[in-house]
Amino acid sequence: MNKVKNKNLLWRWLSPGIRIKRYIFTIILGIFLLIVGWYCCFNDNFFIYIKNNLKILFQHSHQLMIILGIFLELVALGMIIWGIRNLNRSIVQTIAPRYADRISQLVYTKHILSKGPKIVTIGGGTGLYTLLRGLKKITNNITAVVTVFDSGGSSGKLRRELGILPPGDIRNCLVALATDEPLMEQLFQYRFSNGSLEGHSFGNLFITAMSEVSGDFVKAIEKSSEILSIRGKVLPSSLQNVTLIARTQEGIIIRGENEITQSNMRIKRIYLEPKSVLPLPETLEAIQQADLIILGPGSLYTSVICNLLVKGIPEAIINSKALKVYICNLMTQRGETNNYSASRHLKEVERYLGKGSIDYLIVNTARISEELKEKYAREGSSQVIIDQEEIKRLKVRWIEKDLWLDHQLARHDSDLLAEVINDLLIKEKG
Repeated sequence: MNKVKNKNLLWRWLSPGIRIKRYIFTIILGIFLLIVGWYCCFNDNFFIYIKNNLKILFQHSHQLMIILGIFLELVALGMIIWGIRNLNRSIVQTIAPRYADRISQLVYTKHILSKGPKIVTIGGGTGLYTLLRGLKKITNNITAVVTVFDSGGSSGKLRRELGILPPGDIRNCLVALATDEPLMEQLFQYRFSNGSLEGHSFGNLFITAMSEVSGDFVKAIEKSSEILSIRGKVLPSSLQNVTLIARTQEGIIIRGENEITQSNMRIKRIYLEPKSVLPLPETLEAIQQADLIILGPGSLYTSVICNLLVKGIPEAIINSKALKVYICNLMTQRGETNNYSASRHLKEVERYLGKGSIDYLIVNTARISEELKEKYAREGSSQVIIDQEEIKRLKVRWIEKDLWLDHQLARHDSDLLAEVINDLLIKEKG
């Protein structure tokens, strides 16, 4: 049975129309000429045979025979290279036509990036999206641990109506790690503007449908990762459907991630309900094997710290031999970090993670424009102050660099951020 199957498979490759046979024949002919050329150059017995039997014009010139051999070898090498190149191109055009013109570049890039450092990022929202877009250019070994406590927008609706984990931040991370798939990226980020699907993004609906079909949220993420051909992997911090709760300085209890960000009340502490929330084993394993663990940037309480509330994650980070880095936000956030300085951001992270657990703090020194400053002021946000004296008292090493270039939004520049991370890894890990 297997012999028949293999025979049919071979016949399909040799069937007319896919332009395989001509290139195979060219390669075989090139190999034959290569052998003949080698004999002409180096085999005296072959030279004597030619002289005695064929009586060719230059039978008395050993030098001419060598020249002929070199010529045949050059022609043969050209035929072999041409045949192999076009054979590969023909196969790739048949299987994946959009990669045909740059297959060698893709193979080289994948090979190099597969040797990159193992990086674990912890967070959510646009901050993590921005970070991942830069990191995928220096390594394929990325594990994005993403918050799944969203209660607003499309994710919140799907969570309430279908009981699925909110897919919004997962979707953003998948798109951020996608490898040169602009159409799929646009499709996953497309948001319906009318009808019963108004407010929903296609990516959220796709992940939801895939989760229903596979019966497993993690498998749905894996399938979506394959479609987008991402570099690295994306994992939810937990698979349990829990609620994020905040206690304000005034003692008021606020339930739900979306409600917390809209409250505009100073947060005293956040916690999960139920309190005992278990992580994925894959998440703990990735943290244990990491060379670098990055927290932030992103909403301090609802994107970063909330992941540290999952049982086992803080302990895994502390016990990991990886370098631990916190990337401070560019701006304060209304309802979460009003008037928070860089040191205050770090203090809050270490309050949930453990004092002295962060090795490096990365802060932005670029001043945003007055126009953008006024725009964010109307939204209740201001640029985070870098209070160096207080940071020194925390005994943490910090890196200051201009990390903002976008004149329309106050967000980190992906490439500059990746450059800082790469330089830090070279310095610390060699």
